[in-house]
Amino acid sequence: MSLVSLRLVVATILAAIGAAAFVIGLDYDFGSATRMGPGYFPLVLSGLLTVLALAEAVSAVLKPDPDDSPTLDWRPLVAILGAVGGFAVAISLFGLVPAFFVVILFSTLSERGYGWLPATVLSLVTCFAAWLLFSRLLGITLPLFRWGL
Repeated sequence: MSLVSLRLVVATILAAIGAAAFVIGLDYDFGSATRMGPGYFPLVLSGLLTVLALAEAVSAVLKPDPDDSPTLDWRPLVAILGAVGGFAVAISLFGLVPAFFVVILFSTLSERGYGWLPATVLSLVTCFAAWLLFSRLLGITLPLFRWGL
């Protein structure tokens, strides 16, 4: 399979996911920019995903890459999927702060040569920013630390 057709297939799949999420999101109240309803964020994100995926599909057809040998680097794929799964498990079992440490740890594994010190600093800053955003600014009561179900 050439790189053009691979890019086109992936862009089509992403556009279909975005369009399906957009249609599902139409069932929720949209609200306004100042008073967002439950459908505002899903509709905006799914619309953005669909538009970007269609732009990539057009780009794949109009400007094919000269290199027709697609290679897949498994390290970032596994690391990012592990980060998403690890976040889901960690937030339900241990709370917000450990979940952010898990997601940053797995995400930094996707990049070769990324050290432990930058990952730790990034985790601390992200945990603080998440606490500030969710707990203080938005008033969402997410447990910072928890043990078990």
